Amino acid sequence: MNTRTICCLLLVSALLGGCPGEPISYNQLSRLGPGGVGIDGYSPVSYFTVGKAEQGDPQFAVSHDGVTYWLTSAGQVDLFNADPARYAPAHGGWCSLMLTGSGQMTPANPESFKILNDRLLLFWSGEFNGMSIDGGKNWESKFTDAAGEQALLDKADSTWWKLLAGGKQKIVLFNESDADRISRERLSGARKQY
Repeated sequence: MNTRTICCLLLVSALLGGCPGEPISYNQLSRLGPGGVGIDGYSPVSYFTVGKAEQGDPQFAVSHDGVTYWLTSAGQVDLFNADPARYAPAHGGWCSLMLTGSGQMTPANPESFKILNDRLLLFWSGEFNGMSIDGGKNWESKFTDAAGEQALLDKADSTWWKLLAGGKQKIVLFNESDADRISRERLSGARKQY
């Protein structure tokens, strides 16, 4: 954990009046798939360079803050290595929208995303109780202007920092495919809604 991260965690903890538990590193809290790879093997660089989700290739693996990402080319490796913090998904790859409401961590669908303020936000999308839910559309429905969207992002960020500072983690799964998006260690503590 770098000095900047430690200082931010201490500041957040002090502002919150202290949080239960010890600070957690980014990679410990990030959503890793069963193979230990972030974003289900999708390239974080593709969201920025081609505006869509693209499956990465293990031969172009990179690591940042203890999380491995698969990219699509040597050119993407160069871009990522020049500024890895820019490309790493916000909120550890969990659904940004869930963090704004319940504060629960839900595995995001890598194909449901938005670039906001040069940050990659991912959202849960899928089938739940017979309904098809699009997390990106749900995000858009929660505000009417840029200030409202920024407030929503600030709320997700605040929840994320509380979790990093040692706040209680709650993982919720809405369908069976969610279980395929998290490691076995995380799966054992997840609450199923289906």
